[in-house]
Amino acid sequence: MIPIFLLGSAVYLGLQLAQQKLSHEKYMEEALLRVKALEAEVDALQEKRVTQKQATTSTQETSTNTKSKKSGWW
Repeated sequence: MIPIFLLGSAVYLGLQLAQQKLSHEKYMEEALLRVKALEAEVDALQEKRVTQKQATTSTQETSTNTKSKKSGWW
């Protein structure tokens, strides 16, 4: 009777270990997909910020040039 108990326990523990390993792999794949999505979002936001900064800079240069022409009190 004891060898059957040991064999059953070994099989149970082996199956439990396999299930945990597969569960962990699934979690890691989902985490990797989430990280890639977040990296893509960060890249898009950085590109948007650079574009807005360039537009703001060109607008400020234009307004500075017009203001410097108008001001000059001497």
